[in-house]
Order: sequence, then C-alpha cells, then structure tokens
Amino acid sequence: MLRGGPGRCMNLLIPTIQVAATAGILEYTAAGGGDVGWVVREAKLTLEDLSRPEHRLPLRKFVSLIEAASHSTGDDCFGAHLGQICGLGELGLPGYLANFAPDVERALSSFARYYYLLGDATDVRFEKRDRRASFTYQVLDPESWPRRQDSEQVLTMIVFLIRGWNGPQWRPEAVWFEHDEPANAAELERILGCPVRFNRETNSVWFDLASAAHENPKADERLFHLLSWFAETVTDRHAEHGNPPTSFRDQVLASIETCANLGQATIHSVSHALGLEARTFQRRLSAENSSFRELFETYLQRESEKLLSRRELAEKEIAARLGYGSLNSFIRAFRRWNGLTPGEWRTARVSGVVSRCREPMSSAVPRLS
Repeated sequence: MLRGGPGRCMNLLIPTIQVAATAGILEYTAAGGGDVGWVVREAKLTLEDLSRPEHRLPLRKFVSLIEAASHSTGDDCFGAHLGQICGLGELGLPGYLANFAPDVERALSSFARYYYLLGDATDVRFEKRDRRASFTYQVLDPESWPRRQDSEQVLTMIVFLIRGWNGPQWRPEAVWFEHDEPANAAELERILGCPVRFNRETNSVWFDLASAAHENPKADERLFHLLSWFAETVTDRHAEHGNPPTSFRDQVLASIETCANLGQATIHSVSHALGLEARTFQRRLSAENSSFRELFETYLQRESEKLLSRRELAEKEIAARLGYGSLNSFIRAFRRWNGLTPGEWRTARVSGVVSRCREPMSSAVPRLS
C-alpha cells in the first residue's frame, strides 16, 4: 500500500477528483477570515476551475486547496471543523447514497463502492472483522501530500453521519490517521469524541457492530434503490467502455472533450485542466509517442462521427461545431480519416442504425413500487 510523503509517481495517469469535493472549502475560508483568492492561487487553480461541480481537477490540487485554506485561516483543524458542518450529501452520488441508505452499514458500503465516481487513487472501504466495524479512507497518490486536512474532513463527516443516526452521545471506539500528531490533537479528540492515534498505516474510524446496524431515521428506500440502480448502471457503462482511462493518452482525450465542450480546447487549456505546465504536458505525451495535434485530430474524428449519427444535424452545422472554417475543410478532413465523405458515411450507416433501433432495451429502470 502506498503511503507517506512526496514522491515521483511512475504511472503517467494523473489522479483526479470531482469539483463537488471542494464543497464548502472556499465558503468556510471566507467565514474564517482567510484570503480566498490566495487559497485558490496557491492550489494553482482559478475560480472558473471550481465553478462546475461535475467537472474534475487534479487530486493533488484539491489536496493543496484544503491545506492552503487551513494555512490562510490559521485554523489547524480546518478539515475537521468543515466536516462538522458539511455532510456527505455534498459529495455527489456516493454521498447521496449514504444519506438515503436504510442503515449505517449500507450507507458506508455504498459510499465506498461508488467513491471512484468522485475521486481516483483512493482506498475507501467498509469492513467488519473481529466483532468491530471500520471505515477506511486513504489517498494513494504519493504526489498528493501533505493531505492531513482532507483525511480529517472525511473521517469527521463519517463520524457525524453515524452520530446523527445513533444519537448525540454516540462515540467511535477510535480514529486513526496516517499523518503525524498535530500540536492540537486535543481538538480532534474533542470533535471526534474518542481516542485518536497518529502515524498509522491508514485513516480509519473504528466502531461497534451494533452501530453499523443502526437504522437511518431519514432513510428513503425508494430513492436509495433508484440511486443504487443508477450508480450500478454507470459502473457497468464504465466497464463496457473501458473507463476509467488506462493511459495518459486516454486521459488527455477526455480532457480535450471537456475543454471543447467549454469552448476552448487548446494545448494550454487542456494542460491546465490536467494540472500540468504546457512543457511538462508535451513531454508526457512524447513519452507515449503522441502529440497534442494527433490527439486533437482523434477527438475531432470521434466527435464528427458522433454528431453525424444525429440525423437532424446538417453537415454545415457539424463543421461549425467542430471549429472548421468551411464545410469543404470538414469534408476533406473526414475523407482523410474514413475514406468517405460525411454524406457517404451517413448513407452507409443507415442500415446499421435501423437494426440497432429494433433491438430491445437492455437496461430498464427498476420498478420502485
């Protein structure tokens, strides 16, 4: 298991996390008298980078953001204090599943199972052993360090979720953290309500099995069932299409698509989205015998076929959407990629589309009654 301080990651993939995970950080920074602008700049981000919860940012930048917030506010327990007021429901689909689950075990199991939809390179587990239950959360990316505030926030969120369902007097048996003991460890023990141990192998909350079986007083079985189905459908789709990306090349293609949807897919915008300087970005592409120009062409080819599949879109409109100055430029490029003009490609594809439309749907929405 990876742990410890900064190091060089041998995998060219860049771990990312949804912007949704930053919920409350800037607001709590401002409320604590911190300099929001400085915090964002320190993480090498912009406010625009943080404006869309569904988008992703490099994991190490997220970790830097919450560490900078702690420094700017002078709050050494910033993460734990934020975890007291910011619930798991702020963390996208995994958090919603936890909030509406019928009991603690299913809440934490679901959160762990689908956490990958929120963030990469993170070990998230719910386990029962030796007559105890535990929830574990640990970032595995060695470049995302220090990461104390992030781990303290997440474990505090977990403790407060269980406490909210079991009653205000509920306390875990113990909490472990991988980082060194801070000067004000007593504040963490006050918040968590139990002995806290440091320099452990991972970050974990330990509690009894009765607490794990405790029911959620605000459970919504119908909604939990629907969200679980949706999460499983997304999981199946990821497996079918080979996601998440298995190479840096695949990751760049995904970032090109995201930047293009925002209207600016340039080498600078794509490298920024991946948290890299342009030169570093180009070196990493070279290591995979690729280039930005080649990958941008690949994106255009894929996107053109996707748009041509929509019969209501005229070829001229598709050319404009893809950034071509004229329809003829688009036609020449498409013929170079496929050996056919866009019109010929559409004609050749019609029979295949019709046959697929006749196939029964394979993934029906589950009955909820």
